Amino acid sequence: MTSLSSVDFDPATSRKTLYAVILGMMATGFPFTILTVALQPIAADFGVSEALVAWTVSAPMLISAATLPLFGKLGDMYGHRRVFLGGLLGSTVFAGLCFLAWDIWSLIAFRVLTMVLAGASGPSAMAILFHAYPPEHRTQAISWWSMSGPGSAALGLILGGPLVDLLGWRSVFFVQAGAGVIALLLAVRFVPETKQLPAAFDHMGNIILLISLSCLLFVVGTLPEPGVTHGVRMLFLVMGVAGLVIFFRHERRVAEPIVPPDLFGLRNFNASVAANFLLQLAYTGALIATPLVLVGYFNYSISAASLLMLLRTASLTFASPFAGRISARWGEKFCVQLGTSLQTAGLLLVGVGILQANLAIVSVGLLLQGVGHGFALPALTALISLSVSSRMFGAASGVSRLIGQVGSSFGLSLFGVLLAFPDDVVGMPMIFLVGALFTVAALLPGLILAKPVLQAKPVG
Repeated sequence: MTSLSSVDFDPATSRKTLYAVILGMMATGFPFTILTVALQPIAADFGVSEALVAWTVSAPMLISAATLPLFGKLGDMYGHRRVFLGGLLGSTVFAGLCFLAWDIWSLIAFRVLTMVLAGASGPSAMAILFHAYPPEHRTQAISWWSMSGPGSAALGLILGGPLVDLLGWRSVFFVQAGAGVIALLLAVRFVPETKQLPAAFDHMGNIILLISLSCLLFVVGTLPEPGVTHGVRMLFLVMGVAGLVIFFRHERRVAEPIVPPDLFGLRNFNASVAANFLLQLAYTGALIATPLVLVGYFNYSISAASLLMLLRTASLTFASPFAGRISARWGEKFCVQLGTSLQTAGLLLVGVGILQANLAIVSVGLLLQGVGHGFALPALTALISLSVSSRMFGAASGVSRLIGQVGSSFGLSLFGVLLAFPDDVVGMPMIFLVGALFTVAALLPGLILAKPVLQAKPVG
């Protein structure tokens, strides 16, 4: 049986592909954090509430998540370069239209379309790197690629305040469109096409999946919204769960499923996506609680709080490349467990720092959260790539990113609910303890991870 590592591998060419993919992901991602600091000026400009403007952040994240398995499958069928370039081009065009938005509804609509198309590039970017790097080099490449998310978030935090203050909120989308054009030109030049696997597309399965996921994501996204009744949430929850049951039964009967059922028979795949869900839940949930700690407990300004939050983002960005070195020496499983333990310690330290009113302890906690997250995620992504065959890279990447994004959305909603309680019922230290418990739970699926066999053909 031919080893996957026996394919022709040119490190210089692969590095150019890696850099082009990283730039493409960063070009589409940095407005997320900028918009979180621009809610007030957008609301004032359009004469609406900040709660409504918040849908420019939450709605695109939820809707784009539901399309990730679809785009992963399309990349497997028609080539991941084609899907990556199409997503990058489309998101750039709609970012330009966000700049021209005439009311809040047009802005929300253009943001949704921007993020759906940007989301198309996510699974394809992962699959392109899985193809460009043989197994023994893949973890290192993924660890560098993992910088794109926190790197774009850090860029948003650094540029957000000054950009909005000096040039207004529309400048965010002008910059995004310009960055998208540059990223697109580099991707056209340096991103290679992957093998296409033409097949009959499962339209019925796609419709069932989109409806089911939309129902479930609506439930998650409206947890902190008092205007949505419990009965409505239960109705959508039942519809979503029933839809997924129907979907998986349907997928077992079709020749070319969008989400191959075989994926969920792979131990490393299941353990990796479960750990990813829990880690993303805790890390992203703490994201919305941290500014309240810095502003409400330590009396920092919003600008100063944003700079302090860079401890999390910057440490994640710089820790990610080291995940590849750690994995190469001690294995991906060790790297996952180390990262999970550090993230847990970071969340606990923030809680202790709040109790003792000690900013130094809080700062160390923020630093450890970033380092831990930066160690764990690249190793989990590499384990996923090593557990499936190349023909399933897109589908596996799409499902993995979907579950991670659902974890992030659930974390935002759950922590939003907890923050709504009075301090004498659920205090801020208790909220970070809850995050630490979810992170500790991520150690459990990590314990069943098997050591990947690089030279064997993956299952699928």
